[in-house]
Amino acid sequence: MEEFVELEHFELDALSIQMLPYEFCVDNRVVILNRVNKNSTEPITLGIIDHQNEELITQIKSMLKRSVEVVRLNAYEIQKAVDIGYNIYKKEDFDYTLTLNAISTISYDPEAPISKTINEILGKAVSLKASDIHIESYADDVDVRFRIDGILHQINHPLSKANIRSAISRLRILANLDVTEYRHAQDGRINSVYETEEGKRVVDFRVSIVPGPFGLDVVLRILDSSQAIVGLEKLGFPKDQKKKFEDLVSSPEGLILVAGPTGCGKTTTLYSALHHINTDENKVLTVEDPIEYIFAKTNQKQITPDMGFADYVRCFLRQNPDAIMIGEIRDQETAEVAFRAAQTGHLVLSTIHAVDSVRGLSRLRSLKVDSSIVSTCLLAILSQRLVRKLCPTCKELNTPKELHIQKFNLPENEQFYQAVGCEECKEVGYKGRTGIYELFSVDDVIGDLIAEDVSAQEIRKKARELGLQSLLEDALPKARKGITSLEELLRVIPYRIISLEK
Repeated sequence: MEEFVELEHFELDALSIQMLPYEFCVDNRVVILNRVNKNSTEPITLGIIDHQNEELITQIKSMLKRSVEVVRLNAYEIQKAVDIGYNIYKKEDFDYTLTLNAISTISYDPEAPISKTINEILGKAVSLKASDIHIESYADDVDVRFRIDGILHQINHPLSKANIRSAISRLRILANLDVTEYRHAQDGRINSVYETEEGKRVVDFRVSIVPGPFGLDVVLRILDSSQAIVGLEKLGFPKDQKKKFEDLVSSPEGLILVAGPTGCGKTTTLYSALHHINTDENKVLTVEDPIEYIFAKTNQKQITPDMGFADYVRCFLRQNPDAIMIGEIRDQETAEVAFRAAQTGHLVLSTIHAVDSVRGLSRLRSLKVDSSIVSTCLLAILSQRLVRKLCPTCKELNTPKELHIQKFNLPENEQFYQAVGCEECKEVGYKGRTGIYELFSVDDVIGDLIAEDVSAQEIRKKARELGLQSLLEDALPKARKGITSLEELLRVIPYRIISLEK
């Protein structure tokens, strides 16, 4: 029997949906899913209730003059998708605080209400695909910076010492925070819908407000639903590592950790892994701090002062899950219940802060997890970083600098691509990011060394003998192919890892 799929797994593109008349879609309960490239010959994805209605499917093929790939949706989701595509989905059906639009230029109108200014700053950040907005108060100035592809960029804006207090009050109202609080840090969340000509999507902002000597500083983390699940095939894994990681996350039990600093894409990797295994046959439970993205048919929980990571995982074990995601293993109690869950027949995914994959073992030891349990339950530790991708339009081949030749032990006659800057990449030289990875998997040999409390250095040496590929070894081929640059590798890969590989 063909299973029903979830609407959230597909992009809703208004122009594509409108390739079939509204009444036809409603009467026959069909809708076009994903963005249709009209210059392509690839099949069009069609959501339908009656997937065995060959007469209707043939009629639609004739109307579209293209082949179709049929998936089953329920009636409610088809109606919802069609209404969104034809822009008649009632706004009150969206339980969001504000509506944002794509902004090309932020206005400097002195008469503009502060709500308009804030909306324009937020909309501009989303349109530039920024990950964070930084609003910083100084003695006689206010800065606004967007973090794009991991790098902060100053932007032109109308905020000043005269209106910054009103601007932050507006943000606090949107985030349901106390507007009279000026002595303590505050955290909140703003829910919004981002509208473009292509349609609507959910974009939320995680708000952090911290007091300082010159006023309040605000950082907003942008949680764009369109960026939530990248898919394992798009994360930048080398082909062999991707296959190995897919095999690991498909395991019915055991613990997989993703290691790296804040902002290196750990959560995206975990979400993509969950998406890979989240089927109707599996029950997936997550506990997060905070929940960054809401996914259909995934039981997501957010920690509270009364219920922490460990409390939730203990409860999860009585909920008969197949897979559990723990936002972060940050203390001994959480580490213990994570391994207990892995011991009792569950797949557990989580993150940990460590310089590289093998040093994740040192972190587990500092949390006093029994080595024999680690050796039997730990499937793998994935260390990762994000590097900016060179703009394909303007990148140029050049001889590496002497610094790069020495740092990366390169042959002197080898050429690499470097950033230049053009209109396409807004003169930055880079566009988008990709991952570099080090996948440390635990086999019987490594498991025995862990159980014997052998040092992390010795375990890494043995893992390298068994084929462990380091972050640098994954990154250099990407630099040789022109995906990224040597400058990026030097910026992102820790010195300790580079020095180890010499």
